[in-house]
Amino acid sequence: MAYAGFRFTERLLKAVRGEKGIIEPSYVYLPGVEGGAEIAKATGVEYFSVPIELGATGAEKAHNPLNDTNEYEKKLLEAATKGLKGNIEKGIDFVKNPPSK
Repeated sequence: MAYAGFRFTERLLKAVRGEKGIIEPSYVYLPGVEGGAEIAKATGVEYFSVPIELGATGAEKAHNPLNDTNEYEKKLLEAATKGLKGNIEKGIDFVKNPPSK
């Protein structure tokens, strides 16, 4: 996990400095990224990890990995997003209503 964090941070810094063509898997708010709305519609979730093109402003473009999925992968994706939907709702609720001290 430490290496993954290092690698992501290193590549993000390169992108912010102007290096082009950097694509990293990233868990993002899909409607907030170019190309993400299509993925959100297909998965039924607004937050998902997909290949993201990084740039000077951060996440600039989502690359749709769903275009080449077979039926078996589609079933796995459906099962994964069912569980993910509940976790996303809990996260949004937590942000909107943080526990009081």
